[in-house]
Amino acid sequence: KQIFKDTALENPSNGTIESIENIKLKDIKKFLKETINLDNLIIVAGGDFEYKEFKKLIKPLVQSLPRGQKRELEKIAINSKVQEETLIKDTEQAYIYFGSSFDIDVKDEEVYIAKVASFILGGSGFGSRLMEEIRVKRGLAYSAYGYISMNKSYSYFNGYLQTKNESAKEAQKLVKQIVKDFVKNGVTQEELDAAKNFLTGSEPLRSETLSQRLNRSFSSFYRGLDQNQPKIELEKIQNLKLEDLNNYIKSHDEINNLTFSIVRK
Repeated sequence: KQIFKDTALENPSNGTIESIENIKLKDIKKFLKETINLDNLIIVAGGDFEYKEFKKLIKPLVQSLPRGQKRELEKIAINSKVQEETLIKDTEQAYIYFGSSFDIDVKDEEVYIAKVASFILGGSGFGSRLMEEIRVKRGLAYSAYGYISMNKSYSYFNGYLQTKNESAKEAQKLVKQIVKDFVKNGVTQEELDAAKNFLTGSEPLRSETLSQRLNRSFSSFYRGLDQNQPKIELEKIQNLKLEDLNNYIKSHDEINNLTFSIVRK
């Protein structure tokens, strides 16, 4: 609600008790009519069959759909500013959520650099900056994550950790400092090398099953990217220089405008 204020993403995708109770039959009919149509259709298929065979199978379903108006996704702006909201609950631990804007488009040529930066900062689990500083060095949390989420209509940085109630303020302050240092000083060659090795070594695991390959293919198509985009990005990552990565990180100081949402006792 804080970072997506006054946008569709301010609301939970599953709705609320109140919003679900207020749904009328006419609302569902209107949604189906405006959304489920040929002009918004993308078909993703894979398996042991020929294209002609699949075309025959899918034809009755396609013919049952009406023509419609193609819906274009609007860019959603992130309400990124230094702010926090605390909810007091009778809880055993403090739950700390944080996020900020990260200005990038999914078709940006430098997306691969953002992925490396995200991996090093908090997306890689053990070995990431957040996990090392918060859990390994100080024992403030069992886990701490933070990653850059890049989507067709929006992109932002977000993360999460939980700690003891009495350590909430210290952990929150530490997150701010880690992100600030990350932007100001960048990463080390050792961190970059580790990221390159992991991202390259784990690539086969990301396209091991048919479902994974179909999801990857759909994602590239949906975002308007080349079907070989994952391979292209890996090659770029392998050739990424430390200076270029650190210059890129410094250019995105908007990530420092962290919004916090905390649940604690």
